[in-house]
Order: sequence, then structure tokens, then C-alpha cells
Amino acid sequence: MRELVGEVRSAGDSGAFKERLDRISELDHAAAMLQAAMCVEMSAFAAARRRQDLASGSQEDVAGRGAPFEIAMARRVSKASIDYQLAFAEPLVSDHPRLLEACLDGKVSLAAAKHVVKEAEVLDPDLRRAIDPELTRLAAELTPGKTRKAAARLVASADPDSAAKRARLARARKQVRTIMHGDATGTLIADLPAEQAVACWEALDHEARCRRGDGDECSIRELMCDALVERVTGQTKATRVDLEVGVVVAASSLLGADDQPGKLIGHRGGDYGTLPASLVRELAESEQVWMRRLVCDPIDGRLLSMDTTKRRFTGALRKFIVYRDGTSRRPHSDAPIYDIDHIEPHSAGGPTSAPNGQGLAKHDHLLRDLPGWMVEEVGGDSSNGVRWTTPTGRSYESRPPPILGHGNSRPPPRRPVIIELYASRIPVEYAGASHRPRRQE
Repeated sequence: MRELVGEVRSAGDSGAFKERLDRISELDHAAAMLQAAMCVEMSAFAAARRRQDLASGSQEDVAGRGAPFEIAMARRVSKASIDYQLAFAEPLVSDHPRLLEACLDGKVSLAAAKHVVKEAEVLDPDLRRAIDPELTRLAAELTPGKTRKAAARLVASADPDSAAKRARLARARKQVRTIMHGDATGTLIADLPAEQAVACWEALDHEARCRRGDGDECSIRELMCDALVERVTGQTKATRVDLEVGVVVAASSLLGADDQPGKLIGHRGGDYGTLPASLVRELAESEQVWMRRLVCDPIDGRLLSMDTTKRRFTGALRKFIVYRDGTSRRPHSDAPIYDIDHIEPHSAGGPTSAPNGQGLAKHDHLLRDLPGWMVEEVGGDSSNGVRWTTPTGRSYESRPPPILGHGNSRPPPRRPVIIELYASRIPVEYAGASHRPRRQE
């Protein structure tokens, strides 16, 4: 692969059109081969981990549970991505031998193979293997989009009840998701049964058109969005969302002295994108915005620590750790925080304090108790560093991100400054004020 990449880079702008197309085709085949090889390796690793866990005495429902986490941490991607890829890789390896061979040979793209595996998931394994040669031929000859349609017809003819099975599976996958775009907007997605999706859309469309008829000058699209927010949150106005959403911002930006961007944080942590300083000041003037007291380290932007003698992380301490960590502290995880965990277990004398606490997603919290996993503090209390070691012996370190997010660089002040935002509304007279920096004595 390095030789192939070297040839492409050395070619530069030289070469005829035919030579360039040949290189593009070679790279496409090489990518398909490497992706298929990775599917084989991931499937084999997950199976081997499960066998080893069973041999070590793990229960059937626990064995192999840590494999997706190990792969995700080694590849520096989310565990959800690995779950999605394993859901494709494992049936590809076990039930589609001819299709796998064609992928490893570069004759079938991963996109086409994914369509085949998804369409055939409703069939019994034996029937999948029986029609695998014909499915492979279609995938090698057709585009991925045409492959999906052809595979659906072939699966339906092989099992007349497959269409009903597929519909039941699809309707059982109801879910609501949000996608944050990083530009102060987000997308709400609901996967619903068809009749429910149509009913929701028609209700919103009807409401929007009624408001237009009553004289509202906003567009139908905007009115539908407002109606959706109002119906879901129960508020009378879409702009009056009375939910806890954290807007973290430097006091200097809030007061208009500079324009450092802020960061949006959900009620369970999570970095939901950057907010321009002007928009943060606008939100500060809103009747629905409340400021929570946050004390920041003026040098590196970390939140400072707190102490408590309680057994559980509750109240202000829990909220502090959620804001400090942002997302789950398992290395390379961006999942929301649901549990606050003792780095040094409470049973071993670990204190219930901010330095000994870490925010974790539900599955990350369960992961650390699986055989072979170890979590320990590194770097002392001041750094809040945590080292995770997997059963294979690989170690990964995790530290809280800067409270304003990565990429928000600013020269440190000449002398320490403590920033405090109190749990009260910011007076309007301060929200948009412009202040000159204090003269150095």
C-alpha cells in the first residue's frame, strides 16, 4: 500500500487521463481489499475475545462484551461505530464466503457488500449461504444502489415472507437521535413506523399553515420547527425552552472585552458545538438563561476541583464533574455522561471528590468491571488524568478537555484571574457592555 501511495504521490500532475483513471481504479480496489481485511480481523478478534472470556469463567451474556471497546480505542473511534461495523463484518465473514472473497480480491466495494448483507439479514444463515454466489455476482456487476434493489428482489424470491420480516425488523428499530453541527444548530431525527412519521409531519404542516392564516409572517418551514419544539417540550413558545443547557463562556467575552467563542453543553455533558461570542451575549440577555457558578483555571481552562465526604456523587459535585469532563472519560469516547464513577473504588478507600471522580457512559461504567480491565489515576490530583488498560495490555490515557473546547487558544494572563459566574441572571446592563482592560500597575 505504501508503494502504491508513493507511486501516486510521485506522479504528481504528470500522466495522461488514462493513467490517472487506472490509478483511481487501483486505489478503489485497494481500499475495498483493505476494508474487507479489517472486517475479517475485527470479526476474528471479537470471536477470540469471547472464547477467552468463556474459558476464563465469564457468563454467557458478558463474554466478549469488551471486544468492541478494545477495537474502538485502538482505532480511536467511537464504540457505536465499531458496533455498526461488527454488525456488518460478522455475518459477512460467517454467512457470505463468496462475497467476502470478492471483497478481499477488490472486485466488490464495501458499499455494495453492506447492501447485500443488510438485505439478507432477514434470511436464515443456511439460506444466506445458498444464494451468496448469486448475490456476489450482482454486487460485482452493478452499482451499489442497483445492488441493493437487486438483492432485495432476490431475497424476497428466496423467502416470500422476507418483506414482512424486514418491515417488522425496521419498525422495531424506532429511535430518536440528535446530530449537532457545530454551528449553533442541530438536527433531530426520529425513525418511526411510516404511518406515525406521516401523521407527525401532517400535524406540523397543518399547524404551520394555520399560523400563517392567522397572520404569522414566518415561513412554513420555520413555523413547523417552532411547533415541533413547543409540542415536544410543552412550552408555549419555542424560544422559551426551560431546560438545563450549559453555555460555557469566558467572562471577558460575556462582558464584551473580547470575542472568545463559547461552548454548548447538554444536561449530561457532551460537547455540542461552538457558539460565537455575539450569540452567547444574546442568549445572556434572554429571560430563560441562567448562569451557573463555574471557577476556571486561568492558564489551561480546566475547572478547579471540589471536595465532599458523601458516598455518591450528587448535587453540585456531580454537576461540576459533568461540566469538567464534557463526555465519557473512557479514552476516545464521545458518549454522554450518565454515571459518575470513583477512579479509585470507594471500597478501597477512594474519596468521593472531584479529583477521584470521572464521568462515564453506562456501557463504559460496566466495562471497567470486566475481567482484565484496569482503571487508575495518573499525574496526581492537579491533572485529573486517568489511565485505562485493556485485557491485551494496551494503555490509553484520558484527561479532561479545556472547558471551552480544543482550538480555543488565548495567551495566558499576566497574573492569575478567577472567573466566577453566579447562579443568577446576568443583568442586562452587563450583557452587552464593552470594557477596556485594566491598566497594569
